[in-house]
Amino acid sequence: MALTLKQFKSEQIQISETRLTQESFPNYLKIVSEGDSWFDYTIVKDTIDYLIKMGYAIRNHAKGGDTLENMLYGSKFKIRNNNVINQGSRSLEQTLNSINELNSRFFLFSGGGNDIVGGEIIGYLNHKGSNPSSLVNDYIFNEKLKRMKNSLKYLISKVSDSNPECEILMHGYDFPKINGKGYRFAWINIVGPWILPAMGQKGITLKSEQKSVIKHFIDGFNNMLIELDNEYPKFHHIELRNIFKNDNEWHNEIHLKNSGYRTIAKKYHEKITELLGYNPLEQINM
Repeated sequence: MALTLKQFKSEQIQISETRLTQESFPNYLKIVSEGDSWFDYTIVKDTIDYLIKMGYAIRNHAKGGDTLENMLYGSKFKIRNNNVINQGSRSLEQTLNSINELNSRFFLFSGGGNDIVGGEIIGYLNHKGSNPSSLVNDYIFNEKLKRMKNSLKYLISKVSDSNPECEILMHGYDFPKINGKGYRFAWINIVGPWILPAMGQKGITLKSEQKSVIKHFIDGFNNMLIELDNEYPKFHHIELRNIFKNDNEWHNEIHLKNSGYRTIAKKYHEKITELLGYNPLEQINM
C-alpha cells in the first residue's frame, strides 16, 4: 500500500534520525539544515524529503513561512507587567547545537524568499500612479539587501565558531510566478497570494512590468549571495534562476511542486559531490 504524504514525511524523519545516531554512518553524510518552506513544505515532498530519500541523514530545523530575521535573531516575545521580553533566536541556537553535536561537514540553508517576495514585498514598491522614476523603491530594497547580507555574515561567523570545517550551502530562488495563487488546502486559501495583490495595490497591472520588478528583486538577492560566495570560502551559492520556467512546475506564486524540490535536492547533492571530490552516496551500502 502506498504511503500517504504525511506517512512518507514521518518515515523520512525516522530514517534520518536513525542514520544520525548510527556511529557507522559516515559523518560527511550527517547534515544540518535550517530554512523556510522550500525545506519544510507540508503539502508536497520538499527538498529535505528528497535528500533523505537519496541517502543523506539530515536534522532539519526549517519552518515553513519563516523569515531570515526570525531564523537568525528571533522575533518571539512575551509581555509581562507592561514590559516586553524578546526571547532571542532559539532556532539559531538549536541549529548551531546540532552542527556542533553532529560535527556536520555541511549546513544547508534556505532563507530570504519570504523577506523578498513574501509579505514584505509591498514595501519595496512605488505606486505607479505617483509617476515614479522606478516602480521599485531602490533605497528601501537596497537597504534590505544590505541588512540581509550582514545577517548572513553573522550566520557564517556563528557556524564557523561551531565548526570551522562546516561548509554552508544556500540557494537563491528562481523567478516566482505572478499568478495570484496562494497556499491552498482542501480548496480553502490558507495564506497568500503574495505578489499579485501587492502589484494591484501599487497600480502595477501590466504583466511586463510585474515580471521586470520581480526579476530585479530575485537578481538582487542572488547577486548578494554570489558576493558572499566570493568573499567566504566556506559559503556556497546554488543557482536556481531560470530552471523552473513552466507554470505547471509551481504549486502557487512562490512554492514549487514535488518535481521542483526533487530538482533542487539534486543541485545540493551535486554541490556536495563537487566539494568532497567524489559522490558520497556511492561510498555507503544503502
